[in-house]
Amino acid sequence: MSARRLGPRVFLAVGLLAAGLAAAPAAALRPKLVHAEDFSKAGALDETFWQVETGFFRNKEAQYYQPVNVFVRGGLLLLEGRREPAENAAYDPKSTDWLTATKSADYTSGSIVSREPFTYGIVEVVARLPQAKGTWPAIWTIWEHGGVYREIDMVEAVGNDPGKVWSTVHAGYDLDSLTHWQVETPLPDVDKAFHTYRLEWRPDAIVISIDGKTVQHLDPEAAHKDGHDPLRARMQLRINLALGGSWGGAIEETALPARIEIKSIKVWHFDP
Repeated sequence: MSARRLGPRVFLAVGLLAAGLAAAPAAALRPKLVHAEDFSKAGALDETFWQVETGFFRNKEAQYYQPVNVFVRGGLLLLEGRREPAENAAYDPKSTDWLTATKSADYTSGSIVSREPFTYGIVEVVARLPQAKGTWPAIWTIWEHGGVYREIDMVEAVGNDPGKVWSTVHAGYDLDSLTHWQVETPLPDVDKAFHTYRLEWRPDAIVISIDGKTVQHLDPEAAHKDGHDPLRARMQLRINLALGGSWGGAIEETALPARIEIKSIKVWHFDP
């Protein structure tokens, strides 16, 4: 989610396994279910697990995130992007940072992030993603609290480039020095059918699958250098619907509101 579709610095990573596995072997890891939400039964988002974001955040996106855009209806968790004005609560007329220098937005949307970070585990989300022009839905993990940058994009879809999704791993000292491993997967019915997006993150492998088919397989050792091991460090889970921005592009207002629709979310942690 930190970057647009990537250019020559990208490495296609299906089947990539670097030498030098670290920490506990995969056979010694036992998944333990730590969180489950079935929205056919739940009447609301579990806010003991999630924070609902408010404000502008990244990529100079057009939307202002607000809690009212995240709700459960008809057996689904909805993150809804709308054409409507919103005032920026963090506005500072003296600021030179667009996050706080922007007084208001013409669009709103929804974003949730796990309260607690985790290192290694399984995430499974059953969702239908929008394909309206200008929409940029994502299910991903990230660490934004200092130290070496790391991010695992389980799935991103861009309405201006429909019928496909991307799964990407990013790691580096900062946003200007990232290495990227990205895979493009055809998915013509991404906005019509529910698909199961799954991440299995272990010390020896990052495996992303769609409907049980592996689309991305990377050894975290590929990012281990100069004493930094970013893909074996904690991250938080995030799900959001961006509008516009550096990759989302021009927004088709007549297609709004647009929604990420989620049937269920499950999270396992690994017990050694």
